[in-house]
Amino acid sequence: MKNKKRRIAVSIVCCVLAAVLCAGAAMFGRLGLTLAGVKCDVENGVYVIDYKEDYKLQQLLDEGGITTQDELAKYLIRILLKGLPIGIDYDVPSLACSSFIAGTPEGGRVFGRNLDNQETDLAVVKTAPKDGYRSVSVVNLSFLGYTKEHTPAKLTDRIVAMGAPYFPLDGINEKGLAVGVLQLQAAATDQNTEKVDVDTTLAIRILLDRAANVEEAVALLRQYDMHASAGGCYHFQLADATGKSVVVEYIGDEMVIVEPQDGFLAATNFYLSEVPFDYEPQGMDRYDGMKETLTEKGCVLTAEEAMALLQKVALTGTAPDAQGRSYSTQWSSVYDLTAPALTLCPDRNTEALYRFSPTE
Repeated sequence: MKNKKRRIAVSIVCCVLAAVLCAGAAMFGRLGLTLAGVKCDVENGVYVIDYKEDYKLQQLLDEGGITTQDELAKYLIRILLKGLPIGIDYDVPSLACSSFIAGTPEGGRVFGRNLDNQETDLAVVKTAPKDGYRSVSVVNLSFLGYTKEHTPAKLTDRIVAMGAPYFPLDGINEKGLAVGVLQLQAAATDQNTEKVDVDTTLAIRILLDRAANVEEAVALLRQYDMHASAGGCYHFQLADATGKSVVVEYIGDEMVIVEPQDGFLAATNFYLSEVPFDYEPQGMDRYDGMKETLTEKGCVLTAEEAMALLQKVALTGTAPDAQGRSYSTQWSSVYDLTAPALTLCPDRNTEALYRFSPTE
């Protein structure tokens, strides 16, 4: 009799769980499929999110955009989570990064980028919007509130990851446009005109979805008021399949375009433009390291040499700052701009390389 009661109890629990899952599927549709399908490599801290839900980018822009992460969180809760009272605490800490563009011996183009930050896991986010280009991008999971103990490995902890498409730090779309963002230790960009408002990572989302090349990307950025994420200041390096690359900077809330010189263009954490104010330039040693190698190679590298250059200028751990935070290279991205794809190296571990394509 006890065993019979236990079987009945288990059956009731299964029925309840099935009902909850069915209700969730009906309520959240493809978002539930997205969260259920997250691929987890816990050992290397890499999660792959094949985002199947419409993340309502155009609706966000039609409503005027956002100026802060709090506004973005409220939008995502209202639109994607159907108003459920789920706490979302997005945080964008300081970044210290490196990026460059180079040709390849075969006549192609590669874009390299290191993301330097506190220890974190990462997510590769694949998107295929109906009204935009397919892309792959890389997201720092600590920005979504995840920690080493709280990760998307558990299905119940994945709901916050629904905001991942809005937090890319670098990425490439099917047309071969690649974007990387790098921080500057200066006053935050805070444009204030009548244009639609965007923050740093929302801008990257727009570019990956809607720009086929650097020219279109620059034109798009001019259409928006930029509000730097988390009170920071940033510049972007853009590159496309033709080999064109620029760095977009904001000086006194004015957008400035930096072109290559003698075929060379790289960026770290200082302005490439002259600025009329004092700030703390950083990363000059990493910049010099990239310039030295690229100059020696005539700005032509194989994909393997591009990854080796990123490892050459990688941070292996800085001295703790005033808050006790130490920074190191969390991932290295080599983007093939000619046959759009990402080769990803987490935590400077060149024995654990991943490859992703926007179209696969």
